[in-house]
Amino acid sequence: MKCKRVYPNNICRAHTFYCAAAYVVRNSTVARKLINWSNTQTPQVADLFWRPYISNDALIAYAAYPNHIAMQDRSRFGSDILQSGPINVVNLRNSLSKILQAQADDQFHPQYHLLPPSNWLNDPNGPVYYNGYYHMFFQYDPDSPVGRIKYWGHCYSKDMVHWVRLPIAIAPDQKYDINGIWTGSISIVDGVPIIIYTGINESNSQVQCQARPANITDPTLTKWIKEPSNPLITSPSGRDPSTAFQDDQNNYYLIYGFGSDELGGQAVLFTSRDFVNWTYLHPIHSNHYDTFWECPDIFNVSNRLVMKASLRGQDFWAVGELDSIEKIFHPLAGDLGEYTQLVDQGKFYASKSFYDPIHDQQVIVGWIAEDDDQGEKRGWQGMHSLPRSIFLSDDGLHLRSRPVEALQSLRIEESHRYFHNIILPSVIPFELVPDVSGNQIEVMINWQFPRDQDLDFGLSVLATSDGSQRTSIGLMTRVNTDFMPSWDVPGYDYFSVPGIIDSVNCRYACDQDVKCRSWTFDSSVKQRGKNHPQLVWVYINRTLSQKNPGASRTALSGTIWLESESLNNQWFLQLNIFIDHSVIEVFEPQGGCLAIATRVYPEESTAENLAVYVNNGPTTNQNLIIDTFDIWTLNGIWT
Repeated sequence: MKCKRVYPNNICRAHTFYCAAAYVVRNSTVARKLINWSNTQTPQVADLFWRPYISNDALIAYAAYPNHIAMQDRSRFGSDILQSGPINVVNLRNSLSKILQAQADDQFHPQYHLLPPSNWLNDPNGPVYYNGYYHMFFQYDPDSPVGRIKYWGHCYSKDMVHWVRLPIAIAPDQKYDINGIWTGSISIVDGVPIIIYTGINESNSQVQCQARPANITDPTLTKWIKEPSNPLITSPSGRDPSTAFQDDQNNYYLIYGFGSDELGGQAVLFTSRDFVNWTYLHPIHSNHYDTFWECPDIFNVSNRLVMKASLRGQDFWAVGELDSIEKIFHPLAGDLGEYTQLVDQGKFYASKSFYDPIHDQQVIVGWIAEDDDQGEKRGWQGMHSLPRSIFLSDDGLHLRSRPVEALQSLRIEESHRYFHNIILPSVIPFELVPDVSGNQIEVMINWQFPRDQDLDFGLSVLATSDGSQRTSIGLMTRVNTDFMPSWDVPGYDYFSVPGIIDSVNCRYACDQDVKCRSWTFDSSVKQRGKNHPQLVWVYINRTLSQKNPGASRTALSGTIWLESESLNNQWFLQLNIFIDHSVIEVFEPQGGCLAIATRVYPEESTAENLAVYVNNGPTTNQNLIIDTFDIWTLNGIWT
């Protein structure tokens, strides 16, 4: 039988193929082969097409002609058909329907975040816009929800919002990558998208490898061919190569993550004239906040250079300049590893960015991992964050982000609910928002509150009607922010950090504690001065989010300075909140000053309500007001 590739957009076209979905239970060494017949019913075997709709040893196969199926040994990737024969289409369709329904019934499975239907996902890889389509690759284990051997999964999209799943792009099938296809990026070289990735070889060393599209006219970029001279870089043994950049002499430069005792975490720099033969130069930047950096990126935003890296369990950024002679990156303000430099205050790691030429924006996407002990049992783990547009503050020294505007296309307009000018009492323990609920929604809420008050108020989401299970997304302000011995955000009281007996010890002690955030708050206050208009602490309280003791309840929080003039001694602060079953992403969208991603796992089936609360209200005759409050139900992203 002659092999022929079949693309997802070709499958099931009524004038070309008859289609049936087949459910087959085999052990995990067996792969699927698409069998397609044209109207003349000439058999042709399609290339390997991975569709891991279910986990472990149950596999899905697709047949373009409804009475036949073939299966192949996954380890061969060849043409030998191990099993071929008639199938009972009705039974197989019913089995598939049950499988897909089970996924839909999974109360924690996100519907508008990018993830495979089952098994393991971690780092985003190689995001790129090419020939009219956005492509997103990702670290993927097609056989296990615990992430053993990594492949590159693949999706593509016309709008960066609605996605189509594609076959695995790169598999570990060579000596230099047999133990895993790890994180990498795509660079456009002479009009051709080229993948550079980290391969884990036979001895578990990390080497840098390359792959090119088999057919650049294929809009799906489904098939990739590995460079014959792989591995291209074998030392130093680091990982996660970034998108390359060029200088005025058309020299290419590439960085990836590394670490050493002498310099600590670092991004090492290589150069090439032909994008195949690479020469090591030196670390482009390093510091001692961690011993190793992962997933470094370097890119331009508004004519400024930004470096990003993953360390200390989170993603950090620095705005700086590149010495054109020495090829050394110099931060202009804060540095990577300092908690004033977080891309996201929550569960956001191993991010990748890319330039979107359609909307003239730099876009960043991160990995949002699980935060409980039930992922393996559920059969899936990990997802990508919503795509975020990144930009700089007015002074050009601070990285900002907000959700890309294209996400608004997910809104179901007939679901839209709108409230305006809601005046809240000075104390509300928990009050439901009437006739509003959902666990797949977007909320835009604009708070209005008095300045110079000790306040604590917010919105509870994924709540039961009695509030026994809920996640609180709130704001806190304080009149005196110079020294706050009574300031108590759960888990972040600086007196609970070892080595602190007075506020003057806070910064040094917290600098040695990777989990501490309070010095960020304290030092930023001192930088701004006593008379600065208003500091607001935005937090997510997960104390009552779930019953499972194996799920994290750690508080998440970040600070925002309200810079503009207040109106009638009142401040306005807008939050954009995305809730997708077990993931929450919170943004301050106007200035892009804050992003917090987190995971929650409310077991109660009725935990879909929204409620407002006021723990500490104004002590004067001024009011807390919800100026505007918009809620939409959102569609899923898969097409």
